[in-house]
Amino acid sequence: MAIYEIHIDNVKQWDNAVRECPKYDVFYLSGYLRAFQLQGSGEPILIVYTDENDRAINAVFKRDVADDKHFSGKLEKGKYFDISTPYGYGGFFGEITDFDKLNREWKQYCIERGYVCECVRFELFGEYRSYYGGEVLTRTHNVVRDLEMPLEEMWMDFKQKVRKNVKRAAQYQLELILDPDGAYLDDFLRIYNSTMDRNHAEDVYYFGREFFQTLNTMKDNIMYFHVAYEGKIISTELVIYGSENCYSYLGGTDRDYFEMRPNDFLKYEIIKWAKEKGLKSFVLGGGYGADDGIYEYKKNLAPHGITDFWIGRRVLDQSKYEELMAMRSTDDPLIDNTSFFPAYRAGGYFSLKWGMRPPMLLRHRRAA
Repeated sequence: MAIYEIHIDNVKQWDNAVRECPKYDVFYLSGYLRAFQLQGSGEPILIVYTDENDRAINAVFKRDVADDKHFSGKLEKGKYFDISTPYGYGGFFGEITDFDKLNREWKQYCIERGYVCECVRFELFGEYRSYYGGEVLTRTHNVVRDLEMPLEEMWMDFKQKVRKNVKRAAQYQLELILDPDGAYLDDFLRIYNSTMDRNHAEDVYYFGREFFQTLNTMKDNIMYFHVAYEGKIISTELVIYGSENCYSYLGGTDRDYFEMRPNDFLKYEIIKWAKEKGLKSFVLGGGYGADDGIYEYKKNLAPHGITDFWIGRRVLDQSKYEELMAMRSTDDPLIDNTSFFPAYRAGGYFSLKWGMRPPMLLRHRRAA
């Protein structure tokens, strides 16, 4: 058995290790984590686990607790860390036959390296969530469009309003632009940011130009789709993809052109592109943190493709976690009652942007 880490500076080694997994997904690639490193997520690390015939990877951000403002001047740097999977989907992924052994070895590895606790946003298509060694919770759903059925059947599987809107969009002779390099990034940002403003999105959903420029380095794993009317881009979407699945990542539509239904047209064209590319699933995602109107809109494209979105949280070193909690309790006695995880980081900008609040439903808990 062996667990080892690959640092973000070793890009070739990192991405080779990811692509060795036949069903790898885009959220494990170095470019994806590098983009979020620019957002202040922490130090990207790829964890590689091997044991006889088992092999799995896990992409995480490592964060020094001493850097948190609540512990400023109180903690020695390089002693206490917590880890989290990036925005999107993650957790151990690969060929795993003995999940209990993986859980034991991973916990021991973390204790030896000062990793106090972890947060996981579970990927949708593997088994790791079912065997996770900590709390597993869900409150929201994701919409997944199955791409393996014939296109004619898929068309009829759409809600009637989608078919109607796609036909309506065709009347305007909209133009589809495939953009593999981000050549129309200015247009994308114009529409995306205005869409976030319109939906009163939290700060976490706003990304700077450098973030997208970093994602754009993943030439084999991204594609921008734009819809133009009379030469002007009016709807846009960034799709990211791995070996089998693609994801409706970020995008939006110019509100002045809603009546043309360009977003329905765009989604249908993406689905056709993804199917032709041989991908198996198109993950449309959910709403802005809840089953809201955006989620309901996405359901129209895959009424039978609803799946739970799960997160996990686990204290890996109980004594160190309690030590950190005791330090916070001295300044804030109410911290013991917080629903935020990890509780010792509760309060302030960091917790609002990168932490995990508990979902509404607690489905099960395995022994740590």
